[in-house]
Amino acid sequence: MPVILTQNWLNQFVQSCKEQRGKDVSSMHCEIICGPLEKLVPKVNREVWQYELSRHGLFTPHEWKSVETVVKKMEEQKVWEIVKQHYRFLRKRWNGPHVSIYIFPIRSVRLELGEQLPSKNGVAYRGALFLFLSTELTTEEIKALLTHEYNHVCRLDHLNLAPDKITLKDSLIIEGLGEYAVKDLHGEKLVGPWVNLYSFTEANEIWEKHFIPSLNITGVNNHFIFLYGKSRSPLPKWIGYYIGYQMVHSYEEKHGPFSNEKLYSKSAEEIIAGSKFISVTDI
Repeated sequence: MPVILTQNWLNQFVQSCKEQRGKDVSSMHCEIICGPLEKLVPKVNREVWQYELSRHGLFTPHEWKSVETVVKKMEEQKVWEIVKQHYRFLRKRWNGPHVSIYIFPIRSVRLELGEQLPSKNGVAYRGALFLFLSTELTTEEIKALLTHEYNHVCRLDHLNLAPDKITLKDSLIIEGLGEYAVKDLHGEKLVGPWVNLYSFTEANEIWEKHFIPSLNITGVNNHFIFLYGKSRSPLPKWIGYYIGYQMVHSYEEKHGPFSNEKLYSKSAEEIIAGSKFISVTDI
């Protein structure tokens, strides 16, 4: 079953929290929500999964009182069925790999002062994909998020690399391909806000100065500052997402059109060299 019936886990978690039984809610959250994930990756335990998914938007243990209502609303909205049908469409269209999809409510409490809470997020691995959703999303928004994340799965399957072996140039193109797939299937109205955040001139200067010397840095955890940017640093917000998307978009415009499964099989080097950004060989 590609779309896991996580509503059963969520309801079990809520019921356990109501009953308590001597356990704290964080332990139950780890056991019931993250325990079943231990089978996905050898030697990655439930505590690691809890930490990893929390970084990407998984609801916090102390939100358990609201989870029951959220799950009922998501079931009324037929979220699991929407995801199942769109996954089938994407897999056939892109000739993509099988993946297990896990759907959870997105975190609705701020962990840091001034933090802006998203209404959706996702994270993809080879063989597993996680969607974190609010009840405010439209069907098209849910589909667009799945399109972005499943495109990641396809690209990761093609690269066949462990996360610690993926280079920064690969991470840029992974994100660019994912959002370009959203534009291709759902239109510009559903692409992320970062795609038009900067002018090409300022982005190309940042690319030349900060990205080109760092393109072979490996390990996805080392790429976050390049992708997301950081305040009071030379890397502004979402700069890596912007650059990755504009690279794929300009490559497609100059050398395409390509079907999406052809596009995600292109090497990062080919896409970068064929984009409008200054090439490594030009400096």
